[in-house]
Amino acid sequence: MARPHLGLILPNYGGGLDAERLASAAVAAERSGFDSGWVTDHVVVPPEHAPIYGTIAEALVSLGFLAGRTERLQLGVSALVVPQRNPLVALKQLTTLDFLSGGRIITAVAAGWMEGEFALLATDFASRGRRLDDWVRTAKQAFEHMPGPVDLPSGRGWLAPALVRAGGPELWIAGVSRATIRRAALTGVWHPVALPPDELRAMAGEFRDRRADGRVILRIGVYLQDQPADGADERGRHAVTGPAEWVAERLAEYLDAGCDGFVVNLDHETPGLQDRVRRFAEEVVPLLPATPGSNRPRG
Repeated sequence: MARPHLGLILPNYGGGLDAERLASAAVAAERSGFDSGWVTDHVVVPPEHAPIYGTIAEALVSLGFLAGRTERLQLGVSALVVPQRNPLVALKQLTTLDFLSGGRIITAVAAGWMEGEFALLATDFASRGRRLDDWVRTAKQAFEHMPGPVDLPSGRGWLAPALVRAGGPELWIAGVSRATIRRAALTGVWHPVALPPDELRAMAGEFRDRRADGRVILRIGVYLQDQPADGADERGRHAVTGPAEWVAERLAEYLDAGCDGFVVNLDHETPGLQDRVRRFAEEVVPLLPATPGSNRPRG
């Protein structure tokens, strides 16, 4: 038995974007006992999405910056939209970040949802799922053979240096579709976003029918306030809102439904994030029950 995995959404996007604020949030998460810190990925968005995602520091560059400001915290992207990038360059960037950070990179990957962004990047939207499947297979094969020659879709190439950890950086599959369940069965970690507990329970069961040792790490907004309320994040998705004890009870329902941990958005854009990180660690985390799934092996 162990406590759930705990990750924090870091403020690499939004009107409050600031280099020191970003680094300070990661340091606060590390000092408060969080396992991981996560940035969000968009490159260039259509004007209608600018209010939320128009101001954003590039995700992989941000991880490099944060690796230099932290010591223990695992770092990831929730979620890296691989199909709108050069797949081999993305693979090299991730393995390099993992090498330079001492093996602290966790990567959630997704097919992507913003069709207009794909158009701006001159990348095909319709084939994104197939290309993500191809990349996941390529990455797993590369991790098994690095350092040395690796069979790539474009030919035989050499990938080095050696990986810090056997098996390479963890690959999480982000999303709430049946396709994400299938992909997650290959990597061992499913990373759904903002599902209510009953929906998560059903899909977690389907996932573990495919991968009995798989882990489920939910990304969800958490807003600490005096009274419980129907919460929603910046995109109107399900969130948990209320006092610390009530929040812990709601998160415990997720653990009972099959979660092994959480990546929480503690209202990353508003002032006082470091205080909210400390408060969550002090007031909510001690109330969370242990979960057998926390000890499931990685994929």
